[in-house]
Amino acid sequence: MYATYTTTYEQPTTQQSYNNNFYESKGHTNSSNFGGSSIMSNDSIKTIKATTRTVGIGAWMLLGTVVLGAYHMCSDGDFSFLMTLSSMCSAFGMIMLCLQVATSQSFAGISLKSLQLQAGTFFFRFLSTLFHDGYLPLDSSGDFIYRFAEFSALAAACGGLYMAYAKFNRTYEKEKDSFGNFGPTGGDRSIYGAVWLAAPALLLALFVHPSLNNSLWSDVAWTFALYTDAVAVAPQLFMFFKSGGSVAKYTSHYVFALGFGRVLQLGFWAFSYHELSHDGGFAGMFVMLAQLVGAVLMADYFYYYAKSQQKGGGDMILPSAADMV
Repeated sequence: MYATYTTTYEQPTTQQSYNNNFYESKGHTNSSNFGGSSIMSNDSIKTIKATTRTVGIGAWMLLGTVVLGAYHMCSDGDFSFLMTLSSMCSAFGMIMLCLQVATSQSFAGISLKSLQLQAGTFFFRFLSTLFHDGYLPLDSSGDFIYRFAEFSALAAACGGLYMAYAKFNRTYEKEKDSFGNFGPTGGDRSIYGAVWLAAPALLLALFVHPSLNNSLWSDVAWTFALYTDAVAVAPQLFMFFKSGGSVAKYTSHYVFALGFGRVLQLGFWAFSYHELSHDGGFAGMFVMLAQLVGAVLMADYFYYYAKSQQKGGGDMILPSAADMV
C-alpha cells in the first residue's frame, strides 16, 4: 500500500501551493474533517479579498462620517480641530489593530514594543489633558470629543496588550520583533527593548518641555507622550522592513492612521508654535523637531501604503532589508 501511495502522489501545483499558504496564513490547515483535502478555490480567495477590502473601505468611510459630524457639531471652524482629528485617527488606528488581532486570532506581524510605547503615549497624554487644558484644542471639540478620542485610543491599546499577553501570546513573533535586542535587553529580555526609546524620551522631557499647563508633572507627562509618540512606530517599521513581504490589511491601516495622525499634529503645532515658545526657551523647537522626526520615519511607509491602495487596496507589500541593499 505504501508503494502505491508514493507512486500516485503528485507534487502540488504552484496554484495549489499558493492556496495552501494563503489558507494557512489565516490560521487554518488545509485538511478536511472528512478525510479529503480542502484547498481554497480562486473564487474563495477573491471573495475573502473583496470582503476584506469592503470592510477596510467601510471603516475609512465611517471615520470620515464621524469626523465630518464632529467638525460640524463641535468645531468652530478653527485650525485647532486638527488636534482633535489627529486623536480620532489614532483611535481609529488602534481599533483597526484590535480588529486585526481579534479576527485573525493572531498577533503575527505586529510589534509588541510599538504597542507598549503607544499605550504609554496615550496614557500620559490622557492623564495630562484630563486635569489641565493647556494642550487641548481651542475650539469646543476640546471639551469632550478630543478627550473621548484619546480615551478610546488608550482603551484600544490596552485591549491590544491584553490580547498580546493573555490570549494570543503564542502567536507573537518575538524573533522578528527584534528592535533593541542587545545589551541588557538582549536574549530573553528582548521584550523590554522599547526602553531604549522610552528612557531617552523621558529624560529629554524632564529637561525640555513647554509649560502651557503651568504644572511640572503635567507638562512633563504631555511632553514625554509627544516625544515617545514620535518614535513609537520605529519597532514596528523595523519589524516590517527586516522581514519584508505582505502586511495584513488592517495592520497596514493601523500604522498608516497613527502616522497620519502624527502629520496632523505637526500641522497643528506648526500653527501654534508661538504658544510653545512664548517664554523664549527651546521647548517649541524640540516639539517641532520631534514631530518632524515622526513624519520622516513614516515617509517610506506612506509611499508603499499609497501603492497598495492604488493597486486596489490589497495586502501591502514591503521590500525586505535584503532587497534594499
